[in-house]
Amino acid sequence: MSNSNGAEGGSTVYSVETKAQGQLSSPNVQRKLKAAVAWCERINGVAAEQRRHETWHYVLLGESTVAQWQQDNKRCSELLSFAKLRNTTVSTQERLI
Repeated sequence: MSNSNGAEGGSTVYSVETKAQGQLSSPNVQRKLKAAVAWCERINGVAAEQRRHETWHYVLLGESTVAQWQQDNKRCSELLSFAKLRNTTVSTQERLI
């Protein structure tokens, strides 16, 4: 999913994965989460011109989070921006999911 942010013609690309609520804390999902965040950081470390000025983020969403945002009629872009993971926030984010 891509969301234009207007900065130097660049955009934000979200790699989004949804999981059943009970699977979010499984060791396999947590390993994949850490690998995906690291992959996004490596991509973002490449010169902007080589990645078309796109910024990459990984988002892991539990089914209850998605359901709540839908029920509240919130925009998908708000959810993705809220839920994007970074190495420095993985432990904080894990508490939210």
